Amino acid sequence: MIWRSKLLSEFSEISHGFVSYPFSFPFKFGFRYLYNYLRFFFLIKVPSGNWIFADQVHGDKIYLVKKEVNKIFPKIAYKTDALLSLERKRPLIMFFADCMPIYIYVPKIKLVGLVHSGWRGTIRDFPLKVIKHIKESYSIESKEILISVGPSIHSCCFEVKEDFISQLPKEYKKFIITRNHKTFYDLVELVNYQFKKENIPDSNIEISHICTFCDKNFYSFRRDRNSNRNLGYIFLK
Repeated sequence: MIWRSKLLSEFSEISHGFVSYPFSFPFKFGFRYLYNYLRFFFLIKVPSGNWIFADQVHGDKIYLVKKEVNKIFPKIAYKTDALLSLERKRPLIMFFADCMPIYIYVPKIKLVGLVHSGWRGTIRDFPLKVIKHIKESYSIESKEILISVGPSIHSCCFEVKEDFISQLPKEYKKFIITRNHKTFYDLVELVNYQFKKENIPDSNIEISHICTFCDKNFYSFRRDRNSNRNLGYIFLK
């Protein structure tokens, strides 16, 4: 199954998607899953030496793709959770299994971005950091940035304990939900709130209503407890 953003699908110059079952991808690139990567190659039709993977460490590092390409093997941006590119045919690739895939496009300068935002990064304002970086680095206004948040775990299933709650800034505790004597948290609404704080117009923000835990068409670490991952990608054609 491949999920695509309605907002970003309006732009023919970019390709993007969120690839899930029956595709299966490990958290890191592995030869055991080579057949699935070959299927992915035929989906996007871009040589593997052009691909860019992120190391994904729940940190706050942003990597800007350079012009250089590898002959065969993809580039790995180490200790990175956000990829940005102004280059054509350089697919940005990350793996997800409940964390939020945040797709970014700035039509004015033809910049694409992909962000891996788990609960740690989100409550520490990592998505905000990426948006501010784009605005400051390229003299871009908030109204010129398009954002689509793909399938991820939603408040219906993201149950949390005191160890999580104790790390929340006071401002973000309003997204705690108590239901049936259990505590849940709305990460999706939090990231939406963060984007609005940065004055991104509502019309420029799209949030998928698909919960990866609920929908078995998508891999979920909390549900499955295995290494299968959904693959998110975006690139300029």
